[in-house]
Amino acid sequence: MYNNRMLRLEKSYTLDEKIKTMSTKEYYEKYVDFSETSESCKICDMYNNNWSCPPFENDVMNSWQKYENIDLILTRLHFNEFITENIYEKEEIDTILHLTLFNEKKKLLQRIRKKISLDENFPKDTMILSTGYCNICPTCSKQEGRPCRYPKNKLHSIESIGGLVTKTTYEEFDTEIQWIDMEKGVIPEYLTLLMGVLY
Repeated sequence: MYNNRMLRLEKSYTLDEKIKTMSTKEYYEKYVDFSETSESCKICDMYNNNWSCPPFENDVMNSWQKYENIDLILTRLHFNEFITENIYEKEEIDTILHLTLFNEKKKLLQRIRKKISLDENFPKDTMILSTGYCNICPTCSKQEGRPCRYPKNKLHSIESIGGLVTKTTYEEFDTEIQWIDMEKGVIPEYLTLLMGVLY
């Protein structure tokens, strides 16, 4: 629902970003627990309905052994009082998320892809780990019983292949993830994106 309040969204938040590089082996030993994340994935509507989400037909867990390093990219959107002091309907929250969090996710992915294409230190099979489910297509072809339309561009999230995001952000970035209270219609002080690059 677009109204005058929504038109001011571009100026309603600021960004901060932190990047940390660690060996994939270290990250795997400290932060990967597929049994835990797969249980969380089961309560999502995309479970078994998206090619980037569990259950998987092939062993994507091999990705942790395939690559030497992981760049962790933490982005926080800090909202001002214009956002945090209001109560929203679910439709309004969806609109805010698309114009802020999802928009920043899209821009960050574009920036990561450009960096990978220009930097010779990244191999051709570098793997980007996004946040949430892959939404390159409006509707995933898995829901139609068809193969992935863009298998080379398909985006797994860190969680989908076992990464414990809450633990990662807390221990590596001293950041606690905040959540939207959908029942009360309240958006917190900040929302967090954690992406990764395996290479």
